Amino acid sequence: MASIKELDYLKIPLEDIKLATNNFSDTCFIGQGGFGRVYKGQLPISSSTTRSGKPTTTVAVKRLDVKGGQGQHEFLIEIVMLSSYKHDNLVSLIGFSEEGDEKIIVYEHEVRGSLDKYLATDLTWVQCLQICLGAARGLNYLHSVLFEVLCGRLGMIGNYDDERRFLSHLARLRFEEGKLDEIILPSIRKQIKTNSLQIFSRIAYQCLEMDRKQRPTMALIMEQLQTSLEFQIGCRRMTRIGLWGSSTGGSPWSSQLGSNQKLRKIMIDHEDWIYSIGFTTEEFGASSCQELKWAKIETNHPINFDANEEITGILGTVGVTTGRYAGYIVISSLCFMTNKTRHRPFGKETGTPFSVPWELGSFAGFYGRAGFYLDGLGCYLKATI
Repeated sequence: MASIKELDYLKIPLEDIKLATNNFSDTCFIGQGGFGRVYKGQLPISSSTTRSGKPTTTVAVKRLDVKGGQGQHEFLIEIVMLSSYKHDNLVSLIGFSEEGDEKIIVYEHEVRGSLDKYLATDLTWVQCLQICLGAARGLNYLHSVLFEVLCGRLGMIGNYDDERRFLSHLARLRFEEGKLDEIILPSIRKQIKTNSLQIFSRIAYQCLEMDRKQRPTMALIMEQLQTSLEFQIGCRRMTRIGLWGSSTGGSPWSSQLGSNQKLRKIMIDHEDWIYSIGFTTEEFGASSCQELKWAKIETNHPINFDANEEITGILGTVGVTTGRYAGYIVISSLCFMTNKTRHRPFGKETGTPFSVPWELGSFAGFYGRAGFYLDGLGCYLKATI
């Protein structure tokens, strides 16, 4: 990693910064950053002097609170990161100052300000998704030549304020209870489409994993946000939802409904875990049906659907096998919701729960992985008008 010595070309005299911010005057104060106060100022474009008559540029000056936990290591990381990489979705670094007890980072001033100014305003859901996508694109850009940097910064979650920690806990709780609607802004709740919400909330929930190894990659986050946006604006026709369970166990399988097909029956073989699953589909207007199976079904527990009955969601749990074949991550239970009823939980409801509802008419099939057990399960959904 570079040292401050190697970044001398970015140094700005403390005197210049004080003059630019009127000695950190309250009149120049524009916000509280993660580790210090932020001021707006006018800094000369050329040379390190603030003599009058020089052209200036508007900057945001973050004066780090050295008592608040920001040490030399984090200070250096931020400078190296922003000086080495440029991206439309990353704030631009102007320079820094480190004199005496002062640690100051100078950024290009963003005219629109920070996100927190807009959260309480009437942003549309499409605008919210575009903001999240922009942030994800910037992080995705960093996530690849700077992985260690991001992991180090993720470890500083304890410095977040109490309100943010409370919101994370509340969001996790409401998501697991299936009551996320209770904490969504009313203006957003009125306009958001079900598929868009489910995709967005699921990836957001995964980002709250305490173990950062279990958090999704920024590439996956960006992909899911893009899908959520496409569902909201109506240009997405099909997407995968999931995968719950293992992403490596067994072999992949897929059962996607054609435009003229309908799901008529599901067959499940289970004890404490789901061993296998099969589907019977029917072409509209035809008397024949096709049966699709993965793994051997020895004990058939069928779900027969009425002519006008459709799946509108699934519930389940992901567990770990015990006994002779112990240690496999599998689907331990499944429950299917339809527009008419709820078909009982199959298997043993133990492990980590998952659930996803969707709009009537948007179900388009299942996919997953299977070997000795049903290792993983996901859904195909199509957009609804």
